[in-house]
Amino acid sequence: MKKLVLEGLAIVAVLTATGRLRAQEEAATPAPNNAAIPVAPVGATSRTESSADGADGLRFRFGVSGGYGFFTAKSEVGSAELSCTYYGMDLRFGAQINDLIGVYAQPTLGYYSADGTGPLAVGGLLGMAAGADVTFLDRFFAGAGIGYTVYNNPSGVSPLLRVGAYPLVSRNSEAIRRRGLMVNIDLRFTKLEGLKTIVMPTFNIGYEAF
Repeated sequence: MKKLVLEGLAIVAVLTATGRLRAQEEAATPAPNNAAIPVAPVGATSRTESSADGADGLRFRFGVSGGYGFFTAKSEVGSAELSCTYYGMDLRFGAQINDLIGVYAQPTLGYYSADGTGPLAVGGLLGMAAGADVTFLDRFFAGAGIGYTVYNNPSGVSPLLRVGAYPLVSRNSEAIRRRGLMVNIDLRFTKLEGLKTIVMPTFNIGYEAF
């Protein structure tokens, strides 16, 4: 009887040890489903969407440019006329809704002079406009807006038209943004008291992040 008990205990011990070994082997072997799950390397980070990858979306836009222009002020009564030369600077800041449409504020600061006398003979120009534009193929744009312009002392509402291009442009590889060298023409129409409507073209060159 004692011999049978010892043999039974030995068999139980062997079976128990065999079961433990099998359990350890199964735990060490990865499940088939786990093999299909990609594991990111330690320290790896996800890449941010960028314009270089074709991403698009809402972002801040900014631009600055310097310009040269001219305008003629004609009296509503009589033949008095004054031709002025203008030099100035524009800023643009607002939102680029997507690659096609942008909206922004455009403050203007400049100086003009002319041969002659009168309230517009020489002085500073200060303006503010709100505008929107559309950009085609990252290279060409056209826009319009409405603002208010002060010509030294006289002032008035100024509709604004813009058309231009980006001869040099790049797409940011780290964010949704484009940058470019900008050339354009701004055309302002301002009605001042006692004068016929002033038509003022300005030729500009500058930088745009949009």
